[in-house]
Amino acid sequence: MASTLAQKDVEALLLKERVFRRRPGEVPYPLNYSKQMVNYDHWDHMWLSSCFKGLTLHQFETSPKFVLDLGCGSGLWAIEAARKWTDSTVIGIDIRRIQPRIHGIDQCNDLAGRLNWIQGNILDGLHFPPDYFDLVRIARIGLGVPEDEWQFVLEEVLRVMKPGAVLEIIEEDLIFPSGEFSRPRPQPAPLNIDLPIIDSFPSGSVSARSSITSSNPWISSQDDLSLESSTKKPNLSPLQESPTSTSSPPSTYSTSKSPLSSRSYSYILPPTPIPTFAYQSHPQDHSRLKSAWEAMLSHRFLASQLVTVLPFYLSSCFTDVKTHAPLNIPLPPNSPGSRLPRIRDSGTFDLESHFKLHATASRHSDSEEHASRDSCTSQSRKSASNWASMHLARAVQMVVGCKEAIWVEYERMYSPDLPPVTTGRRKDGRYQVSNKSIAKESFDWAWANWESDMMDRIGMREHLASELTWPEAPGERPDWRVWRNSVDMKPVDEMKARKDLCRSLRGFVARKPH
Repeated sequence: MASTLAQKDVEALLLKERVFRRRPGEVPYPLNYSKQMVNYDHWDHMWLSSCFKGLTLHQFETSPKFVLDLGCGSGLWAIEAARKWTDSTVIGIDIRRIQPRIHGIDQCNDLAGRLNWIQGNILDGLHFPPDYFDLVRIARIGLGVPEDEWQFVLEEVLRVMKPGAVLEIIEEDLIFPSGEFSRPRPQPAPLNIDLPIIDSFPSGSVSARSSITSSNPWISSQDDLSLESSTKKPNLSPLQESPTSTSSPPSTYSTSKSPLSSRSYSYILPPTPIPTFAYQSHPQDHSRLKSAWEAMLSHRFLASQLVTVLPFYLSSCFTDVKTHAPLNIPLPPNSPGSRLPRIRDSGTFDLESHFKLHATASRHSDSEEHASRDSCTSQSRKSASNWASMHLARAVQMVVGCKEAIWVEYERMYSPDLPPVTTGRRKDGRYQVSNKSIAKESFDWAWANWESDMMDRIGMREHLASELTWPEAPGERPDWRVWRNSVDMKPVDEMKARKDLCRSLRGFVARKPH
């Protein structure tokens, strides 16, 4: 019994021990919050409201009196909450001052007295009295909270909540959208080897061994080793470069004649190919950008799979935690080309049943878990025809907002491996090499390919043409379409394509114990 209590005490101390990986006041937020990102967040707010059939995943019987919106962004949700709950006071906190100024506007006189904006860093604590709020909402702040500081944030939230108050969290994984690209495994070039004809061995065995060795130079048997040791003589001269070889490449060598052979033999190695620029990979291979994205998250200690990590921290602070199955939005496929229409699913998606809450502590059987996962995946594929393009567009805009931070990691990771930049020729004819590398050129080339790939997958023009019967505007073709028509698309494994996601979203609802 004492051992069990000691283990719990140690676990509690480890959870509460706060190790700072950042300077006080610093925010590890890589996103440049642009107007385009604000527009996509507004669309996301409307989409979630339609999914929840209201402003919150939790259905309130009575309006919460004091509401706190952590990471309120542009403040749209807080404004809608103040409009809906006319007797509530709503406070929005964000690190950026981008919320609208409603004071002095006649149409917002009622809201101005009940809606307040506070600019601050939630990682430094919440400056509110204990037991104050009836509802605390957290939505999409994963890019601003390091994984090891979620515990502190949730403890602060728990402190300012009233007993019985509700905490609602809407978070998503930090995904770099890109389809899986299978690069062919390089095969070693076969060696063309002419072995000496040895009179003391049957010619058939030597011929057979020669053919085996030539076809697979990486396999050597024990007989080969014994043959080599038995035929090696001390009077053999070392290999010398053949001066008379004209048709063979420079890597051709010959030996002087020995008693074991009446003719010379040569090892013909394949010529070294001229390397192409490292950044000129297949236009659909976005592995370097994805690695730079993951390095950016790791450098800031941001959890890429946040919806998997959050239940652990929530269970350490709250006892009654409910959630739903993660909503996985598949990555839309590329268009088949300019001559063929894009094939899309026509099914419907039952959002109301998907966001049904259940306790996180409940366990299902393996068969039920697989059935739920398969059903969710099937429903998510059906929803792709209606929503996946917008979800992908929002994810792309989020990554674009982090472009500067991604470039910093890209330069650090790949500059040493890329060739230097030549700035001109000297008088002696040699190239003058700069200290800079072509990392920026490599990054821009990879970024343009990724953006064109994503725009082709979004297919917004086709959506407008099919849903609104709008004809395509005349003029030059967009860059992404030129890119699509010039790329040799590789066949995609359907099973692997289903695993490619552009979004994974999950909601959590917890109560503070009385």
